[in-house]
Amino acid sequence: APDIASNFDPTVFVIHQTATATAGETLRVTQLYRLDASSRKAGDTTEADFGCALSGSTSEVDFGIPGLPPGVYAFAIVEAAGERPWLLPVLLLQQGSAWKMAGFYPHSRTAAGHDGLWYWTTARADAKAGKKWLAWVLYGEADQLLRPANFVTSTHLDQLRSERHSNAPGELSEGIAGDNPLVIKAKDGSEFHFTSVGSLATDDGKGVDLVLRYRADSALGTDAARARNVAAASALLTAHPELREGFSGVSVFADISGQPPFATELNLAEIH
Repeated sequence: APDIASNFDPTVFVIHQTATATAGETLRVTQLYRLDASSRKAGDTTEADFGCALSGSTSEVDFGIPGLPPGVYAFAIVEAAGERPWLLPVLLLQQGSAWKMAGFYPHSRTAAGHDGLWYWTTARADAKAGKKWLAWVLYGEADQLLRPANFVTSTHLDQLRSERHSNAPGELSEGIAGDNPLVIKAKDGSEFHFTSVGSLATDDGKGVDLVLRYRADSALGTDAARARNVAAASALLTAHPELREGFSGVSVFADISGQPPFATELNLAEIH
């Protein structure tokens, strides 16, 4: 499609990565949706919303695609089955008798050898055991693995998100974001304003890292910036030690206004 063709290099990069990860695996289309946005106006930046009832069930799939140009689209969910299963969702735009790629959203269906349903049930068990901080992160990992794309939800995903909200620790009951940070105090009294506490599969898919983002007021030299990231991770893990369970390491991102984030990858043993 024109928007993709005019800046194709990022898509080429994603395709090459996906081809390497799914080489030799069997592909099949498991779901296909037709999304008619032909009545939208050019330049409309609002979400294009679609609700698709699933045949023979009370469930539905919903789409909310920001700034979708007018046209008739299809959303195809393709599964790659193999040692490390992947989802290869594609958004297609109809142009005459042809369908052109308008978006590509591939991602692994597993992390550390487990699928989204495993993370969902494990999060539920951790929540019942009182490990609500760990459950919060694992519910989020389940969401990442189960959703086809960020703009797609469903009856089951809504249930997952509702369950995550109802089991959230008190400090996260209203969520966590840039305008609603989680404030953690370190032993020395310094404060860290976290804007995200989540997880991400390692590049080889064999582990899962805890991923932390926080706001930093100023840039520092490399050594000092790394020490600050270590201190941020230490403050959070000291306050909530259950977050050490089940993770391969910790990735910490310090977000500084007007600058790229400063990232540090840490082993859990480095964080005291």
